[in-house]
Amino acid sequence: MNDSNPPPPDIEGAIGLLSSPDPQLRQFVAYLLGRAGDSRAIEPLIDALQDEHVGVRGAAANALGNIGDPAAVPYLLPLLRHANPQLVVWAAFALTKLGHDHFAVLESTLQSEDIDARRSAILAFQQLGDKRAIPLLLTLQRDESRRFSADTTLGEAAVRALIQLGYNVGNLPSTS
Repeated sequence: MNDSNPPPPDIEGAIGLLSSPDPQLRQFVAYLLGRAGDSRAIEPLIDALQDEHVGVRGAAANALGNIGDPAAVPYLLPLLRHANPQLVVWAAFALTKLGHDHFAVLESTLQSEDIDARRSAILAFQQLGDKRAIPLLLTLQRDESRRFSADTTLGEAAVRALIQLGYNVGNLPSTS
């Protein structure tokens, strides 16, 4: 068997998994569908924006942004007013990817008390590849906040995002 030509992803099979009773599986499948970028997933992902689990909705929003079809815009816009700040982040990310700049929403999330929302905003900046985020991320390099004790700090996540954005981390000011 030739390993250089993997079989194409089973998009239809993955779409079927979006109705699994396991919310973590649904969330992971939504993420993978976004990575695959197949337009057959657009309608099922739009449907997943109504999932009972907020993580599935966030992954679906992220996936729709990555697929890049502007048909998703009217379904993403209402999520900007959602009570869950992480869902707002992923809606803003997707809309920005789709040409509706909501960079300011991501920027304001960095001031949130919600560590998960701030971490999601850092990841969204990293995925967007938008160099406007560099000065914002630089301010976070000393942020020692963590979601849980074994997790990396927000500062470490910001440095990873800076590297992804092409910032020469050798230029980072000393943290001592």
